[in-house]
Formats: sequence, structure tokens, C-alpha cells
Amino acid sequence: MNLKNTSGFTIIEIITVLIVMGIITAFVIGRAQSTRTDLIVQNEILKAHLRYAQTQAVNSTLSFGIESDAGGNNYWLFKYDPAALPPVVKTKLPSENADQVNLSGNGLSMTSGAIICFDTRGIPYTDHTASTVQAADRTISISDGSSTLNISITKNTGFIP
Repeated sequence: MNLKNTSGFTIIEIITVLIVMGIITAFVIGRAQSTRTDLIVQNEILKAHLRYAQTQAVNSTLSFGIESDAGGNNYWLFKYDPAALPPVVKTKLPSENADQVNLSGNGLSMTSGAIICFDTRGIPYTDHTASTVQAADRTISISDGSSTLNISITKNTGFIP
């Protein structure tokens, strides 16, 4: 009489299935969080670019700023030189390959049509010519569609926390 039961799974088969399921779960969770990571990283890059524009303006006799397109898919550094034609010129940001930063390639967007200009004292303005002073603290948003991060620009000082 044979009492050996041949139906069911061995402990090795069960452990193997659990390991494979754990690997797949870790991969899925990691991919879901990568968009949020891209948003956080791009938010910090935009802050650095705003600070760079402010520093360029303070160290120059010209106004510098950041502007986004109407869809909020791209932004760029500009300088305003009233003696030049045209007076507003796109300028390449440091460590960027093009004269504008494409956010839509990473599934991101920012406040559309935003213009943040700094004069030679670092004071923020809402136009290219540095003639309309930013009247209140200003918020620029960057979003991945489901999450939004805000960048605050303090009036009078241009402080970006």
C-alpha cells in the first residue's frame, strides 16, 4: 500500500512563486513612483533656473527671466536688452542642450504663459521689460497631471525657497 500523496505543491514551488510575485510587485510600484520623482526633480531644476536668471540679472545691466509657452509645455531663459533688435532674446540655460526646456517629454507642464523677470537688483517683475513689479508673492506650478508642486517667488526680494 502506497501512502505517498502526489498531488499539491512542494514548498520550493511555493517559495519560487512568492519570489517572482515580489519582484513583479516591486517593479510595478517603482514604475508608479517614477513620475512623482520626475516631478520633484524638474521642480528643483526650475527653481535653480529661476535663481540663475535672477543671478544673471543682478550681475548684469540687463533684465533676465524665465518664460513659459502658452501650453506650459516648454520654458526658456530670456534676456531683455532695449538696445538690441529684438529686445527679448532666448538664452541657453546652463547644462541644457537646447534654448528651451521641454517639460512635455516627461509628461509634465507648468503654469502657462508665465513670465518671471528680474531686474539688476533681483526684484521680480511680471513682464519682459521689468516695468510691472510683481505686486504680491507669486506661485508657479509644475504638474504631472495628478500631482502639482508649487514654487513661490516672494515680492520685492525675489526669494525662492
